[in-house]
Amino acid sequence: RVLGRLHLPPRGPLPAAMPSESGAPRRSADPSTLSEPLGPGRARTVHLELDATVDFVGRRLLGHVDYHCVRNSEAPAEGENWELVLDASVNLQISEVHVDGAVLNASQWSRDEARKSEVLGLALRVQLPAGSPNERVIVRVFFETAAPGETGEGGCSALQWLSPAQTAGKKFPYMFSQCQAIHARAMLPCQDTCECKATYSACIRCPAELNALMSAVKTAGPEPCAEPEWETPEGCGKDWKLHRFEQKVPIPAYLIAIVCANLESRRVGPRTAIWSEPSMVEECAWEFADTEKFVAAGENLCGPYRWGVFDLLVLPPSFPYGGMENPCLTFVTPTLLAKDRSQVHVVAHEVTHSWSGNLVTNETWEHFWLNEGLTVFVELKILRDVYDAEEATLQLANRLKSLSESINQYGKDHNFTKLIPDLSGGGDPDDAFSTVPYIKGMALFCLLEHSVGGEKHFQPFLKAYFEKFGGKTVTSFGMRDFFLEYFGKKAESDPEVAAAMKGPVAALDWDHLFYSTGMPDFLPPCDAAPLREAQALAEKWTAAGGDEAALAVFGAKDVEGWSTQKLTVLLDALLSDTEDGGGSLPAKACERMAECYGLLNSNCEIQFRFLRLALGAKWAGAQDAAVHLATSQGRMKFTRPIYRALKAYDVKLARATFLKHRGGYHPICSKMVARDLEV
Repeated sequence: RVLGRLHLPPRGPLPAAMPSESGAPRRSADPSTLSEPLGPGRARTVHLELDATVDFVGRRLLGHVDYHCVRNSEAPAEGENWELVLDASVNLQISEVHVDGAVLNASQWSRDEARKSEVLGLALRVQLPAGSPNERVIVRVFFETAAPGETGEGGCSALQWLSPAQTAGKKFPYMFSQCQAIHARAMLPCQDTCECKATYSACIRCPAELNALMSAVKTAGPEPCAEPEWETPEGCGKDWKLHRFEQKVPIPAYLIAIVCANLESRRVGPRTAIWSEPSMVEECAWEFADTEKFVAAGENLCGPYRWGVFDLLVLPPSFPYGGMENPCLTFVTPTLLAKDRSQVHVVAHEVTHSWSGNLVTNETWEHFWLNEGLTVFVELKILRDVYDAEEATLQLANRLKSLSESINQYGKDHNFTKLIPDLSGGGDPDDAFSTVPYIKGMALFCLLEHSVGGEKHFQPFLKAYFEKFGGKTVTSFGMRDFFLEYFGKKAESDPEVAAAMKGPVAALDWDHLFYSTGMPDFLPPCDAAPLREAQALAEKWTAAGGDEAALAVFGAKDVEGWSTQKLTVLLDALLSDTEDGGGSLPAKACERMAECYGLLNSNCEIQFRFLRLALGAKWAGAQDAAVHLATSQGRMKFTRPIYRALKAYDVKLARATFLKHRGGYHPICSKMVARDLEV
């Protein structure tokens, strides 16, 4: 295909490079990238055109990407060349590079061996021809992802390839991506930093029996296309189809997503279809029927929804997160299929990311709390507005418990318990992933709302924030400065806000808020009658201990009519404030509780809590159920703590179980559990 120039709308001036400590221009403010989008003599991607084929037999994604780039506003120093520098994982293969249609020779592009990092990758440096600042240039790079080994290890960390046996339908293979935080560079070369937001389009080829979806709007397909030179997977014929996509809103690379599988959809709202394997699609559509209510509530709180569609894809059980906010196509775990819609709060969270994270993005992963803390803050308001205040309060109680567990897991003085952790030195952002940025971040936004006089003042600020930074990135300091600027202007005409600015807001110690370790000084109030009722029942269980007569008084009627959220409050009250498990009940009491309340046959949220409590009490009756929960799904919220609890219960069992099932987990989950179990 002959390269042409894509007409792109004019953009504002690109940010100037900040000097580094050595005095040289800083090429990025992001410690988690080796790309160089800033500074003299560099170019920045503004649009990507992906052309790729999904090869299930070779378990690889391969093709080329056209990068529509803009040279930065400062020319290179005398004697130096213009360059485009892209992130690429160590095992991502690069075979050929073109610039404006001309093939480069080996001296004009290279992998940056001097900065090679197993975490950050092996950057690609492309020499650009002479040109003027702010001029556009198109670079084409041919790539191929690494195939995993027989055990599932060693391949592309962004992709998981499932055999037909690992799917619900058992007939066709399945491939999906997960690029957050810095795994997009394993799937394709890119400037894998939130500093660089770009639009993208894509052409994806796959076997005709399968469907392809992306974090974009499908514009055409499936269309017949030429048959590639390699074979199709078992269960598929020889025909291939082409699917076309377009994402018109600039996004960071971690939000590029792809799935290829046997998928069907059901429409549940004016802008929402629910996708899954055919055998599950009706169940999934029923479970997520309220999705449009969440989107509408989000618009009321945050402003217009700018992404066109909000589709949901229910993935196989190995998906490592509860949800992933890929624009236009949110990925969710099948562990949400509780058959009572009790877990759909995750959808409210992912909907909120349409504004917080996707539209306004943390500039680097050190400011991840801006994405997640504001998302939880708004999510709880959506749950209040769609359901009621009681639901939001019970959810808040669950979140506060999880924050305490995470901080105790790290240690209250650990770097990762700060809102702005230090990720310098080539550290892996995955290591810092916990509930801290989510819940400690939410608590800070609650404090800011409280400080200015409540929701009536703070809610208009939220819409103004999304309007000001929409399509851009922001740091903690940028958010702080806009907060002070916004309410400073409001104070000129509102005496109540003026008093707040002179009092509570003036008293805020921003450095302490951003950099203090451990639990935050301010937590939002959390009190409701159902909360107190659940806690009272927990106290009765604790008092009964292992006394058989005292345990005999408990029965199913204790929790008759209780929601999942209320049951989790009960179990959270009995659990220790650690992620490893254990708590205030002995083994005999755990056995009785399982018998009375049917906890071993309940949904994942309840099992996850009860099994950690029971393993900590050394109740042998929990062992098989814990192994089943650990191996039947790969959602890290459940999998990592259950394996840690199994490790404390029986370290040989935990390690043997993981090693047997390791190949079935997503690469991110496998990496993190291996570290937890020290294997």
